[in-house]
Amino acid sequence: MQLTRALATPGPALALGALLLMPACQEAGPPAGQDTHEVPVARAPGPVSDQAAHAADPNEDWPRTLRDQAGRAVELTRPPARIVSLVPAATAILMELGETERLVGRTDYDDAEDLEALPSVGGGLNPSIERLVALEPELVIRFEGDQDRTTPQALDRADVQHLAVRPDRIDDIRKMAILLGRATGQEDQARHLVDRMDRELDAVRDRVRNTVPPRVAFLLGGDPPWVVGPGTFLHELLEIAGGENALAQLDAPLYAPVSVEEILRQEVDLILALHGAQVPSALRRLPMERLPDGVQSPGIDVGWSAREISRRLHPEEWR
Repeated sequence: MQLTRALATPGPALALGALLLMPACQEAGPPAGQDTHEVPVARAPGPVSDQAAHAADPNEDWPRTLRDQAGRAVELTRPPARIVSLVPAATAILMELGETERLVGRTDYDDAEDLEALPSVGGGLNPSIERLVALEPELVIRFEGDQDRTTPQALDRADVQHLAVRPDRIDDIRKMAILLGRATGQEDQARHLVDRMDRELDAVRDRVRNTVPPRVAFLLGGDPPWVVGPGTFLHELLEIAGGENALAQLDAPLYAPVSVEEILRQEVDLILALHGAQVPSALRRLPMERLPDGVQSPGIDVGWSAREISRRLHPEEWR
């Protein structure tokens, strides 16, 4: 059965939050959207240390050419000393790589304590280019998608180098981590992070290997509710956690709004919903479990997300 109203890209305040707005493992309410509030333009911080500016991967020479997740060839002459990441999941990876010192700006959705003193450029999509350029970044990490075509064009006009990421699936997260590792001269550390992520996912998969997967509708919120489609890391996490996506037959590969009637027709065993997600009243009579909103972060800590999902699907295996 094909579900109606399937779209190829996520909605601005729901599924897009999974791609851009949620830092890893943050239990926060759902983002209000991508509209940014006014923040005074701050002066760019002083230069980072020489050690951070010139630390290079000893195993590779500079310059190096990277292929980003938009398929663009980006040449870096040295590890960039000044970075602004517009994708919180990417920001978290940079911090895990030990590159916090290189970050000279943040988005409104980056609320880690180590980033509080940095000036904000607004939202992850359509940020304030004026504020961004004022920070004199040597590299900007941005989201690749039709939701924001103006930012890369504006960065090109300002002659600011940028790398595109698009973590739709788990393998995209791996590639994003390696890309950021290569961009900063920390490729070995990036591979360690990816190996850790894969070990954590394998541990969850092994834990529920012999269980019967319930049929699950994974709701991000809205009315009609936006649901998780098969071309997403959340779909993959659901399967790793021991579930079956009852809405995997979506026409579109990512996320889509689906009518309540169609969800009810799928013989769903369990509704999974983010903690802050709106759930239509007609679906509340079905068994339902709430998840921390942080599970929608497409970052290196998806092993944690898989565990949180699995604990709702198979609590007996986690006692």
